[in-house]
Amino acid sequence: MQLQFDTHPRPEHPIGTDEIGVSSDEILKAISRFDPIGLWRVDLDRGLTYWTDAVFEIYGWDVRPGPVDVAKAIEAYHPDDRAVVARCLEEAAKNRTGFRFVLRLERPDGGHIWVKSCGLYRKTADGTEEIYGYFEKFSALTRSVTILN
Repeated sequence: MQLQFDTHPRPEHPIGTDEIGVSSDEILKAISRFDPIGLWRVDLDRGLTYWTDAVFEIYGWDVRPGPVDVAKAIEAYHPDDRAVVARCLEEAAKNRTGFRFVLRLERPDGGHIWVKSCGLYRKTADGTEEIYGYFEKFSALTRSVTILN
């Protein structure tokens, strides 16, 4: 299997959550209502990684506060995919860009699932360099309707 790496620069869209009157927490709650979608952040200066509860859930790990060992997190991927995850993080940090992938994650029960993640580089107001993004289970497109009561 050959992987293709390419970049897609996109201009920043000027309309944000403030303009539509919805908080970031409300948006995350809405998009993860039916399927777990988590957020993550890697502090490049300190080498620390942080996850929301949904990322732990997708990994099949117990939720715990504090940083996550990024090496252990990468080790949970299929052996053929581990180097790709590491390369995505390294390239995003080095080039101050981002990435998106769909790869296999090995679960504690011995099976594997497909996951999708997107990450973007940023420099915070205090100068800390980070990569942050989202993480979700990936599945084939299906027709589905769910109505909340």
